[in-house]
Amino acid sequence: MQTVIDDKRWAKKYPEVGTGPVSAEPLISQEYFELEREKIFRRAWLNIGRVEEIPNPGDYIAKDLVACNASVLIMRGKDGVVRGFHNVCSHRGNKLVWDEKGSCNGSLTCGFHAWSYNTKGELTWVSDEENFFDLPKRDLGLSPIHTDVFEGFIFINLDPKPNESLREYLGGVADQLEGGGFSELALMGQYKIDEHANWKVALDAQNELYHIPFQHRRTIPQFCVMKDGKYTRLLDVRLFNHHSVYSSESPDDRVGPATEKLAVQFSVAETEYRLPRIGPFDFYTIFPNMALLLFQGVSHDYYMTYNFWPNAVNQTDWDIKLYCRPAENAGQRVGQEYFKCLLRDLLQEDATAHEQIHIGLASRAKKELYFQDEEVQIRYFHKVLERFYAEA
Repeated sequence: MQTVIDDKRWAKKYPEVGTGPVSAEPLISQEYFELEREKIFRRAWLNIGRVEEIPNPGDYIAKDLVACNASVLIMRGKDGVVRGFHNVCSHRGNKLVWDEKGSCNGSLTCGFHAWSYNTKGELTWVSDEENFFDLPKRDLGLSPIHTDVFEGFIFINLDPKPNESLREYLGGVADQLEGGGFSELALMGQYKIDEHANWKVALDAQNELYHIPFQHRRTIPQFCVMKDGKYTRLLDVRLFNHHSVYSSESPDDRVGPATEKLAVQFSVAETEYRLPRIGPFDFYTIFPNMALLLFQGVSHDYYMTYNFWPNAVNQTDWDIKLYCRPAENAGQRVGQEYFKCLLRDLLQEDATAHEQIHIGLASRAKKELYFQDEEVQIRYFHKVLERFYAEA
C-alpha cells in the first residue's frame, strides 16, 4: 500500500488544530505540573492494567499514583467483579497492601492493627472491637474508586463524580476498538524505565514516526524510509474528543538483517489473528498518559501498551508491555525473544533521548516547539492539555 502524499494534508483536514509553534513551558514548569495533578490525573480516566493480571477471585494489583497523592487497589471479588479502592485502611490511614500484586484468600488484613476487609472492600473484622466507642463498622469499608473495564483494559477515575462514563470518555477510540478480542493475546514481556524527564516529553517523543530513521538508524536501519528515499507517510489520522490515532504503512521494500529475517520466519504461526487495525501500524494516544500500539504481524497481530506515570515535573515511570499469541513451538518462542530484545534496545535509545530533550528544554534556551504536518497528533495532544488546564 502506498500513501498519496498531499501537501500539508493534515493541516487541511484539521485546521482547528493550528500550525503555529507550541509553548514548551508546560513540559518543564512546576506550576503546570501542579495543574496536571489536580485537573488531569485526578479527573481523567486512567488505565491501570488488564483483567488478565487478576484472573481469579481475590487477585489484586496495587499502584502508587504519585501525581495524585494516592495509592489504588484493584481487586477481583468473589463474585468476579473488578473493583477499585483507595489503598488505605479505615482505622488510621495505613497503606493496606504494600506489594504490587498478589492474591488473598477472601480477605486483606492491615499490618498495623489487623483490621480486615473482604474482596468487596467491606470491613469484616476489627481487633479488640469491643473497646471502641459505637464503631460504625458497616460504614468503614475501603473507599471505592470509580472503576470500569473496556475490552479487558481496567480504568479508574479518582473524581468522586466523573463528568463522563468510561465509554463516553473513550468515544471514537471505543468505536474503533470494540470487539477487538485483545484477551486472545498474552503478555510476552514488559519493561519499566525510570526517566529523568517530564511525562509529556516522553509521550510526545513516542507519538510520531519522524524520529525513527535517525534515532534508530543503527538498531532498525532504513525503517520508515522507502527505497526512493522518501520517508514513510501516515495513512490516516483521526482525532477524537480527548484522544487520537495515527496509522502508517510499512516499508515493504526494507531489507533487514539476516537475524531479523530468521526471527520473522520463526514467528510464522498456523493460526491467523487480526486486531481491529486501520493500517499495518496504529498508534493510539489515550489521554492523558496511555498509548496503545497495534502491529501487523506475519500471521498474527500483536500490540503494546505504554503508560507514562509522572512522579515529578522531571521524573516519569514509563511502563511498557508487549502482548502476542502464546508461542505454539520453540521456533516461535525464539522469534518472540528476538523481537523482545530488539524492543529493549529501541526503548533504551528512546529513554536516553527523552532525558536529553528535557535537559534542553529545562535550560529555557528554546521556548517553543515546532511540529510538522505529520506530527498533527502531537499538536492535538497539546490542544487537549490546554482544554483541561482551562477547566474550572
